[in-house]
Amino acid sequence: MKTKAMLLYKSYMTYFPTSLPVYFYGMPDNKIYLIYARFYDINFNKSGLEFVFAEQEDISINYETGQIITREYLKIDLNDFKEFVDRPDPRLKIVNVFRNLDTYSEAQVILNELAAKMGKVNKLAKI
Repeated sequence: MKTKAMLLYKSYMTYFPTSLPVYFYGMPDNKIYLIYARFYDINFNKSGLEFVFAEQEDISINYETGQIITREYLKIDLNDFKEFVDRPDPRLKIVNVFRNLDTYSEAQVILNELAAKMGKVNKLAKI
């Protein structure tokens, strides 16, 4: 079975520096990654779109069970997770920024490739 990023939530109203949707994914390394797109200036009167891949620092997930866990080791449900991530000043670690992508679908392909690599590493660690 192929390991993939698990979509947890898609938000249109966040405190992230974008007016576009933010996607939250559970990953095989038990971290929660998010993808959002934002505009950047290429030169005068011309802008482009870049996709930011970031890791949520205050919250994690048990990938096998789907249980979401805060940094204080409190288990929360999906509704509490939605409120938790849609608050001011999110703590993120930016993993990568891609300027050669055009759609969220292309970004998800890259995230799924990353998840597959994580899944292989996790399987080797269990042996």
